[in-house]
Amino acid sequence: MVRFSRRPVAYASAFSAGLLSFALGFAPALAENDRAPQQLDAAAAVRYALGHAPVLLAREADIANAVSTLVQRRAAEYPSIAGQLQNEIAKSSNLSGSFAQFGITPVSNFSQNTAQVLSQYNLYNGAAQLAAEQAKRMVQYSSGELQVQQEATALGVSSDFYNLAALRRAVDLDENDLAYQQQLLDAARAQERVGRIAGVDVLRAQVAVSRSEATLVQARADEANAREALAVEIGASPDATFALPADLPEPALPRASTAALTALAKVNRPEVAAAQATLQAARLGDAAIDTDLRPTVQLSGAFGSQVSPTTFVLEQQEIDASNAATIANYNLERQLFPGVSFPSPLLTPPVQRGRPGFWQLGITSTFTVPFVDYGSRAANHHAERAQIASAAAAYQSAIDAVERDVRAAARNLQAAFDKLALAKAAAQLARESARIAQLQYKNGLISFTDVTQTEQTALSAENDLVAARVAYVVSDIKLRLSLGPADPAGAANVGSL
Repeated sequence: MVRFSRRPVAYASAFSAGLLSFALGFAPALAENDRAPQQLDAAAAVRYALGHAPVLLAREADIANAVSTLVQRRAAEYPSIAGQLQNEIAKSSNLSGSFAQFGITPVSNFSQNTAQVLSQYNLYNGAAQLAAEQAKRMVQYSSGELQVQQEATALGVSSDFYNLAALRRAVDLDENDLAYQQQLLDAARAQERVGRIAGVDVLRAQVAVSRSEATLVQARADEANAREALAVEIGASPDATFALPADLPEPALPRASTAALTALAKVNRPEVAAAQATLQAARLGDAAIDTDLRPTVQLSGAFGSQVSPTTFVLEQQEIDASNAATIANYNLERQLFPGVSFPSPLLTPPVQRGRPGFWQLGITSTFTVPFVDYGSRAANHHAERAQIASAAAAYQSAIDAVERDVRAAARNLQAAFDKLALAKAAAQLARESARIAQLQYKNGLISFTDVTQTEQTALSAENDLVAARVAYVVSDIKLRLSLGPADPAGAANVGSL
């Protein structure tokens, strides 16, 4: 028994490596030699389409954008860490500056170098958290929409693949019909020679052969057109070839009950997950309206080193001037009092250019309460709650639609199975009647019109059998896809459920 397990809805965290592989690991750019795959069966054709179909690549691009938004919203919840190098140079002449009233005049030449590591963290900010949660729900929604498109693509490609196989079978049937009509023409000529039939029957047989040839030519053209259309549909070049089965498969009916299949589909179907994500996003949108009523707490900090080369120069100039004055005063005293022993002057050491590192820490808490909003908050809540009601109804509708789809798919599969059995019996009887009619005509027991009508009935029955086989296998694939399989391409491998 084949069991389907739910594929987890793809959502991401800002610091998850799996998120980056999910966002960037979609189908790679197509190489020129990758556009003409060889001998694709049904499952391989579906799998190729899942990686190359333009409509799916567009959906994957939407998910990548949603994931990018989620990463940015998540990053806003965590502290920022940055390094900063800053050089400041200011020169002026005869400038009083903005502090002149305090008696402070700026220096005419100033420079300062700063190297620091900065960090800022919104310890609590309701808007950022809710925005990140909404972005997460949008990723879940987009992922569900992608899976829905994948399942639709898998069903479409599978149907077209088996329709192509049916066209190939139609070519075989038309070739057999042409051979049958050629045998009737040979028999008509033989009977004309012995005088059993008139020459007009030979003409009728020749017309029948010409019509069969024309039908065969059109059938071959239809097969070639369908093959190229399928190749383009899956994103391959028109030269791609397919491994068509000699006999269309006839998978067994599901052994699980319809109720069990429905319960499985409600858990696995992406439409349900997408509708649930939309409902959760709507609820978060209602909560986001009141984020301005919540306090915000912001932490900031930095550490590093800061020096001012021009300040060092000014300080050193002051030290040099002071030391020069001290030495001059010392020399003057020795000249005035030569007999007195004066101690050596105490000079100021050179300026120390090194500076100890600095650090700073700040906490800002803000709580704002709007007293009057003129009804805007109530109006926003009313609109958002209407969205919640709509999303809740859509969610319940998605569940009901899944149940309806599974029931309809199971019912259609049973009907296709019954019709296939009837088509088999009809085709077998038609083949036998055509064989008998051919023998009767060769022995002069029936007219040419009777045998051609019998052959046309047999050919129609064979075509109906091919159509019934295609309808049955496509119904089986549709039922498997209605359960929300983890791998849509695996649904093309028809088998029991």
